[in-house]
Amino acid sequence: MSLVTATLHRLSQAVRVPPALSDVEVIAVSDGDWRVSLPGGSPFALLGFVTLAEGRYRVQSLSRPFAELEADTLDEAIDMLRPRSADVPAILAGARPARGARMARAA
Repeated sequence: MSLVTATLHRLSQAVRVPPALSDVEVIAVSDGDWRVSLPGGSPFALLGFVTLAEGRYRVQSLSRPFAELEADTLDEAIDMLRPRSADVPAILAGARPARGARMARAA
């Protein structure tokens, strides 16, 4: 394998590695409603809410308040709120880093 081919192969592998995602705390607040936040109790740790309605999981994200997000499963809905680990310090400091919205499939 040539040096150029090996370098391109390494770069393409690096691009495919997804960013590390942080752990979140999921608390059921009622039947069909969950609160998703970063662990630790910071006032800025709240990420959003998930609601089960008509067989779909609707996501209300504090970082994208006007986006209409839906998922097929609770795990998918929680993952929509899960921030990258690198963004956690900014979130806990009160800043919400801009991210591209991961819009779910329409029902």
